[in-house]
Amino acid sequence: MLALPLFLNTQKFHYSTIFPRGWWTHRGEHWLDKSQEEGGIWEYGTEFYGKTLRHPLGLSLGILAVAVGHVFLLIYFRLHQQQYLGKTTSIQSRGAVQYVYSDALKNHLAQPGGFLLLGLYLTITWVFDLLPHSYYSFSGGIQYKQVVMCLICQDFVQFLMHKVEHVAHPKVYRISHKPHHKFTNPKLFDAFDGSVPDTAIMILVPLFITAHVVRDCNVWTYMAFGSSYANWLTLIHSEVAFPWEGLFRKFGLGTSADHHVHHKFFKYNFGHLFMWFDMLAGTYRNPNAVWGKEFNVGV
Repeated sequence: MLALPLFLNTQKFHYSTIFPRGWWTHRGEHWLDKSQEEGGIWEYGTEFYGKTLRHPLGLSLGILAVAVGHVFLLIYFRLHQQQYLGKTTSIQSRGAVQYVYSDALKNHLAQPGGFLLLGLYLTITWVFDLLPHSYYSFSGGIQYKQVVMCLICQDFVQFLMHKVEHVAHPKVYRISHKPHHKFTNPKLFDAFDGSVPDTAIMILVPLFITAHVVRDCNVWTYMAFGSSYANWLTLIHSEVAFPWEGLFRKFGLGTSADHHVHHKFFKYNFGHLFMWFDMLAGTYRNPNAVWGKEFNVGV
């Protein structure tokens, strides 16, 4: 998930030796203070109502980082699903849903409420300079503390928005989150299969808030956070359990079984990456409570 930002900060393939300086510094060749470098301004005088737009290098690399991470995820999942890496167990006792992998993959990648809307959000907020200034800085590598802080903040706000969608008003739920809840036994490729309002309320709003709460990230940290978040959010919709889930649950980290509890029973486990907020709110239900019933033992 972190492959691209790590790769472009290696000595041999350092971004500064690959891309023109004017693409990743605020004043191009004439600004040599490396301690203050920020994402470049478009060199061709591109403006929008008098406002110079940010160069799209960081944006493009960020989207590519998520895509590269997703390719690794899909390869791993296919090997895991087909039991090339060991025996797998479906989350729910009725068994995993059956589907044609290629068709499900196409549907997953084509969701307008998923990658398309996320890409539009990222483009607008990046190019129109709507993020804190540090997010445009290429100086330094991945700031792991800030990645963790972003993940926690994102999931906390998403937890709140998720709860609001469920309880605010039946009409709000019907037009936003209900389309996603048609999957009571979800599969990995259902992760972004919902509605445009759902993505806007539960993903884009938290993303924007998180960027303005954790304000000291650089571009590599933003990439690492985005890739980790998008791919983890995909993994928790898996129809089969993963080897790390027992360890994750000990620390309150979100697993596919935790999220299946939400899809199956609706009123529990509103968190995605962390179960901490449900534990504090009294809405957490451990999957082992339904082992041997709705869920398979051990998931």
